[in-house]
Amino acid sequence: MTMPDFCAAYGCSNHRSLETRTRGITFHVFPKTGERRRQWEVALRRDGFVSSGRTLLCSEHFRSDFKHSKSGSNKKHNHF
Repeated sequence: MTMPDFCAAYGCSNHRSLETRTRGITFHVFPKTGERRRQWEVALRRDGFVSSGRTLLCSEHFRSDFKHSKSGSNKKHNHF
């Protein structure tokens, strides 16, 4: 059995499910390495937070100009 995928944002209770998908909420894995990953971690404003390879952030924490394509590729440019 696998663990459910929850959003890492403090206070967010969204998790990957049929309900969130129906509401149009998408989930995005943190960048694998580097400065972009660190920017995402800092943007969450959670003291001492370090993301893992499976850490997710839901689309509710991106600005409205976030671009998501049906092919699954996302343009995530610090749009918190």
